[in-house]
Amino acid sequence: MRIRRAVQAVIFCNFNGEERFLLVKKQDFSARRYRWRLLKGGVKTGESEIEALKREIFEEVGLEDVQVLGKVYSYQFTFKNVRHMVSSYKVKANQGEHIRLQISEVAGYTWVPKEKAIRMLHWKNEIKALAA
Repeated sequence: MRIRRAVQAVIFCNFNGEERFLLVKKQDFSARRYRWRLLKGGVKTGESEIEALKREIFEEVGLEDVQVLGKVYSYQFTFKNVRHMVSSYKVKANQGEHIRLQISEVAGYTWVPKEKAIRMLHWKNEIKALAA
């Protein structure tokens, strides 16, 4: 079985003293619908998890001024005979920086309070990562 390492970003920012989390709208091809997700992507050969995390954040939403605060959760799952090993990191964004979506990967985004984000997320491991 092939193994794919991935990183996931629990991105947050303070808006007028309220902590809000970034969710991205991505296509769920198996369900044939869009779902709100945490940002996630693969780790390339020779790349550290932090390097991959920053690259994925920049590629998918255009944020460069981010502070990786640390790993908050890890999980694994198997899909189509590939073992996915995911490390989730809490990331603080600069509220003044503008989102620039990678349209081929991301259909939309929203900043929401934690409780609302937990209700909007579909996948249990993403909920656990955000709640950590």
